[in-house]
Amino acid sequence: MSLALYFPCLLGMQCDGFTIIAADQTNLQSIVLMKNGDDNRFTSCNKKLKKITLQFTALICFRYNLNTVSTVHFARNSLAEILRSNTPSLISMLIGGYDTESGAELYTMDFLGSSVKVPFGSFGFGGIFSLGIMDECYRPSLTVFEAYEVLKLCVKEIQTRLFVNLPSFQVKVVSKEGIQALPIITH
Repeated sequence: MSLALYFPCLLGMQCDGFTIIAADQTNLQSIVLMKNGDDNRFTSCNKKLKKITLQFTALICFRYNLNTVSTVHFARNSLAEILRSNTPSLISMLIGGYDTESGAELYTMDFLGSSVKVPFGSFGFGGIFSLGIMDECYRPSLTVFEAYEVLKLCVKEIQTRLFVNLPSFQVKVVSKEGIQALPIITH
């Protein structure tokens, strides 16, 4: 079994009518920078947006037509099976989506399969620095622009205080209009 020493930084907020998620684009192996500008952290289908550290939930999107809550439960069951296998993996994710019945939703899921619906959340090294900012600035009534600005504040704090260089964050919004990519956050 091998464990990576790096967890990607994930930031997300669920507001009235949309969910916004940002993910750092750095691909590290231990202390070595393998690639910057990585775009393979998002997997999406049917107006759902999943940020994953491994590409394991791609199976969920392409083989099943699930709403956000069903996707979360499917992922939890899959993680439970992975944990009981001979090759457990460290998988943490934010699962965000928009469904016509339930609106915008955001769930956090850690590597043990613990999952909870949250108004905002974060994972990874930078998550520690961003939770305070999101707690102070978050309102369900934020517009997409305002939520994007909050994420920019979080990224600025992460880049100021974190010893690891995370130069860029990819941002996507999921709403009733579908999935939209916003400008990459750099500072």
